[in-house]
Amino acid sequence: MNGAEGFPVRLSAEHRAIEALLRRLNRTTTRAGTPDEEALRLLGSLRRLLAPHLLAEEAHLYPLARRCLVAGDALADAADGSHAAIRRLLDRAQDGRLSAGGRRHATAVLVVLLRAHLRGEEERLFPALRARAAPRDLRTCERRMHEGRGRRPGAPLRGLPPGTGAIAALRDHVSGHDGSGHHHSP
Repeated sequence: MNGAEGFPVRLSAEHRAIEALLRRLNRTTTRAGTPDEEALRLLGSLRRLLAPHLLAEEAHLYPLARRCLVAGDALADAADGSHAAIRRLLDRAQDGRLSAGGRRHATAVLVVLLRAHLRGEEERLFPALRARAAPRDLRTCERRMHEGRGRRPGAPLRGLPPGTGAIAALRDHVSGHDGSGHHHSP
């Protein structure tokens, strides 16, 4: 394999896992009489799966798109906006202060948005990168996405100024993305 055919192996596998979780979540939230705890448990699983996935895309995949694709800046900007909306909706779907109906609505919108986002990457972004990026750049991106998974949220990224990790940790804590179990509404 020259580095292009299967790119990105790990992200595509994660997309399939996310989609399977979305199907379970959709069944849970559309079934009458389903306990809210089950949906909240699935949303927690979704958050744990999405957090490193979104960070890896933002740190490595989108910069590659910006460098290699004619419309890379627009694609990356749109994807970043989609990530922000996904995070806000996930926060909202887990917000215990909302009514069960409000959380179900936020979950339904989250499922639709996340599926569209995944489909856009699979059908447009990944093929465009395979066609335009150098195989060496694709292999480097894949390796960096894999290596970055061992970092804890808020840990500094190589090449960023000192203190960036602390700022990111504070942001993650305040936004509820630190895994502390405290989820704040946007």
